Amino acid sequence: MQRVLLRFAGYTLAVFLAMVLLVAVASRLPGGLGFDRALIGISARTSELSPVELLQNLLLLFAAGSFGWVAWRDRLRRPMGISLAGVMLVCLVRELDYFLDFYVIDNLWQVLCGVLLALILVYSVRQRARFAQAWRRSWPSAGLAMIMGGFILLIPFAQLIGHGALWQGILGEDYVRVVKVAAEEFVELGAYLLIALGTTEFLYAWSRLPRKRGSSPARR
Repeated sequence: MQRVLLRFAGYTLAVFLAMVLLVAVASRLPGGLGFDRALIGISARTSELSPVELLQNLLLLFAAGSFGWVAWRDRLRRPMGISLAGVMLVCLVRELDYFLDFYVIDNLWQVLCGVLLALILVYSVRQRARFAQAWRRSWPSAGLAMIMGGFILLIPFAQLIGHGALWQGILGEDYVRVVKVAAEEFVELGAYLLIALGTTEFLYAWSRLPRKRGSSPARR
């Protein structure tokens, strides 16, 4: 119990320090968070280069890479690891939509997300028995519960918070788009932090499991 409390105290401290740092940047460097930045050659302003967005991408890379590592090392949890890593990659592609649209091909991110989701779905259905077995081996899990909570915060709540009509109704004539963007990005950051911390907790629990023969790739 003491170790659990210490770990979650550490998670709380990490989130607190991250938010303190972002608040310090916003207060000491007006416009430092870059939620409404103009880029050369592009008329539309963007928040894609803000520290908040960049941190979101790093958190998703960490989560995707971690579950990819679990899938590679643990044969028994491979279907679950591959599926979760794939979902994290879909989120990452969605976060990079601006760059894919303006610097590659318009709406490319939608095609990539659709292909990735289709591959994940087909793989999960074909491996449903092994996926269910892997889930039973891992659940109950504080890490997986945190990840699920992060996606609940990300998908329905962040989308509602980022709805322009909501902020136009609240602010009326004082509506400024950057307010909506800032609120949406901070909610998304909270969701990604929760997912990353859940991934960390899952890795910790997974690392303490006894390693059985055949749980890692066979050596020749």
